[in-house]
Formats: sequence, structure tokens, C-alpha cells
Amino acid sequence: MSVAEGLNSDRLTLREKISRFPEAMEGAPSSWWRQTARTLMRFERELGDFSDPAMRAYFQAQIDRAKAYLRTGASRPAGNDSEIAHAAEDLIMQLSMEMAIRFEPKIEEMETHFIGLADLTAMHPDRFQTHRIPLNGGHATILRVKHPVEDSWQEIPLPENEKIWHKGGPARAVLNAVANAPLSMQKSEFPWNDLDVVVAGDEQRGAHVSCLIGVDPEGIEHMGEEDLNFERFCLGRDTEQNQVCLGADGLYFSEAAYQSSLTGHVDIVGEYMANKAIYGTDKVVLDSITMAKARGLMRLVKVVVEGKALSFPYKPVNANLDMGIYSLFLARKWAKKDRFPEYMQRMYEVLRQMGQVRQGEKNMRQVLERAHREYPFFNFDSDINDFVDLVRWKSRKLAKQVDRETAWQFGLPTDLKLERRPGDDQPYNIFLNGFQPDAAESAEAWPWWERFLEESKARTARFEASGVTYMQRLFIKSEEINDAPPDNIRLE
Repeated sequence: MSVAEGLNSDRLTLREKISRFPEAMEGAPSSWWRQTARTLMRFERELGDFSDPAMRAYFQAQIDRAKAYLRTGASRPAGNDSEIAHAAEDLIMQLSMEMAIRFEPKIEEMETHFIGLADLTAMHPDRFQTHRIPLNGGHATILRVKHPVEDSWQEIPLPENEKIWHKGGPARAVLNAVANAPLSMQKSEFPWNDLDVVVAGDEQRGAHVSCLIGVDPEGIEHMGEEDLNFERFCLGRDTEQNQVCLGADGLYFSEAAYQSSLTGHVDIVGEYMANKAIYGTDKVVLDSITMAKARGLMRLVKVVVEGKALSFPYKPVNANLDMGIYSLFLARKWAKKDRFPEYMQRMYEVLRQMGQVRQGEKNMRQVLERAHREYPFFNFDSDINDFVDLVRWKSRKLAKQVDRETAWQFGLPTDLKLERRPGDDQPYNIFLNGFQPDAAESAEAWPWWERFLEESKARTARFEASGVTYMQRLFIKSEEINDAPPDNIRLE
């Protein structure tokens, strides 16, 4: 057996072993510490199953680190399921960040901007108003943001003297007003239903205050530093337009985010940052070409279909990475919205321009039907109902992080082979300028969706009953292609 063959065999061995960890988390939270400790000790006893001594040493270091975290968790007083889940989530994220830090890229200087909150309201008094309220023994500033054309306002609570900054939709809405973004983009950010924040410093206090202002636990991102490192924050975003955050001190944004708001043109930017590593990345380099992974394509498609951006660059070679399962995720998400029929047609047009529509597929319905035949494990009923479910989901993500970083550490090759043609690395713009949905096709969307859901759920049930192992479920199709998140894991 060659060295390369041995390493790839070791990766299969690794996947079989690390899949036991999230499988152990499927039990009751009261069993988590004990079952995880047993699984870890078994993993250590079986290190000899790996042929490469360097790999054995690498995993021994990871096991030693995990042991220390488990001792910390096991020493905590027993609590209810929610308390155990919060402790487990804290340890998962700490372990994830320590594992990933060695893979972080060098932070290069980027052009960034800051506008203080007082200056923000003085510059745009027609769009922003503030007032103060008591909060947690201190105060919070409430920033009221006016809809660009309607006489309605939304509020963003900004805790004072806390290391908490809003990200995502509310922060983008403020930047869009500052940049005088295209009106359609400004309107698309209203209303926002969720608040997402990044927290620095004392994470436990930051999480507590964040919950007081209405942030769900899954909407809290930890910076992993004592203060906001804005350049590092920017490198961890998925797209340029998300390189913005808003706190009681003011609005931070990159020049790239400002240009994205100004022009409506958006691109993938995410790097592998330790505090975001558990979620993977949206980019990949193949044949020395940087392109969006399937999840990254989904993010670009989503913002253009929803009108939050107007265009994005796309390389024809990127069509080698099938977006199929993520089109299912977007359809499931949009099926909860009144504009679902329109979004279906807009998505089809975008995918058509990207070369993601196959020959003979005349509409989005046919694309989705093909996608679910190819990805029958995609569960339309998948959801996260509480924090216990969230921790189980993160445990699966952590197993995939171990697999991913092992491949990087030892240079394991990807199985993906690109089909190339001359000029396929030259980008062109994808956009929906002038696109108008067809009324007749829109009328068919809802009746078809009900039939499609019934057929897809039956197909998934057959797949679940086919005897597939937990490891196969976790790594099916490999390269994280099956990693579409549940609906209530929010995208920025």
C-alpha cells in the first residue's frame, strides 16, 4: 500500500471512529459526559488502527485536550437538560477554536471604517433616532431605524458598556441607509425578525445580556478575544456585505461592505477563522482556482433572489460543484414566505445563468425533484426545537471539523475532479435585472409543493430504513455536501 493509499484508508478509519462521538450525544443529556468519556477512551485504545505514526501522535494530542475539557465539564454541578446543554456547547466551541487556531490565515490589513452612534444619527436624522432604557443595572440605547419608503420604524437595542455588537440584517440595514444603497436592497432588509450578535470579553455575561435584549442563544457568536477584533470578524464572514456590525459605540464596516451596499454587487469572502471553524468555510481552492463551495453558492443565490443584493461574480468552472442539496434547503426556507412562488422562479433563473440547471429541466420544480432523488437523506422535517438539539447539531459539526482538519494536516487529496474548458476561470456577473415572474407558473407552486413534500418525505423514510449506518449518514457524499443546516440555524 502506498503512503497516499494508507492515509486515505486512515481517513475512513477516522470517520468511523469520530462518528461515535455525536452518536453518543443522541442519548439523554444526563448521559453525555459519561458516554463521551467512554468513547474518548475507546478512541485512545484504538489509535494503533491508524497506519501513520504522525497521525497517531496528532490524535493523541487532540485526545489529551478533549480529556481536559471533559474533566472540566464533569466537575460541574449536575443540572437540568438545558444547563447540561449550555455547558456542553461551551466546551464544544472551546475545543473547536483550539483545534482550528493553527489553520487560521494571517490577518492582512484591510480598509475599514467607523461611524460613532451620535454622528450616525446627526448625519441621517430622517432615518435614525435614539433613546435610552434601563437594562441589567445599566442602560441600553435603542436605535430606531426608519423604513426607506414607509412610515414605519424598527428598533435595535444596543447595551451600553457591554462588548456586544449586532451583525446580519439590522447592521446591513443601517449600512444600506448610510451608503444610500439601491432602494430595492434597502426595502428587502425590512422587517427583520431576528437579532444576531457577536460577543467579546466575558462570554457568559455577554450571552446573558444578549438574551435580555431578545437574542436567541443560537444567534450569539463569540469573538474569542477580549474585545472586538473587527478585521478578524470580517475575515470570518460569508460575504462582503456582512462585514459590518453595530454596537452602542457605533457602526463598523469594511470598504468592501460599503462598496457592496453602494453597488449591490456581492462576493464570497470567508476565511477559516477559529471562532467560526465549526461551521466550515464557503470557499475552496481546486486547480489553483478559488471558487465558492456549494454552501457559498447558496449564500450568493439567496441574497440575489431575496433582493438583498443585485449581482455576484461567477466562474463557469464553479458549475462542477453541484448546489442541489442547498436548493432544497432554500426552497424549504422560502416555503414559509408568501413570496415563495416568485422566489422559486427567481432561483431557477439564477441557477440557469450559473449552469446549475441540467438539460431538460424547464423550471425549479423539476430541479428540486431531481435534487431530492440525488439527496434522499435531506429531511424536510429537520429542525432544532431547543438548545439540546442545537448542541447535538454542533457535535456533528465538530466531528466534521476533525475530519476536515485532518485532511488539511496530512494533505489528503479531494476526490473531486474538475471538468475544465478554456476560459472557464473567467468570472461573469449573475443578476436578475428586468426579470418578471410568470403568473401561471406561480399559481402552480403551492399545489406542487404539497405533493412534492409528501413524495420527498416518503423517499427519505425509505432511505432511513435502508440500513445506512450513523457514520454513513454523517459523511455521506463526503466533503460536507450533506451539511445543509436546519431552518432555524440562521444565515447572516
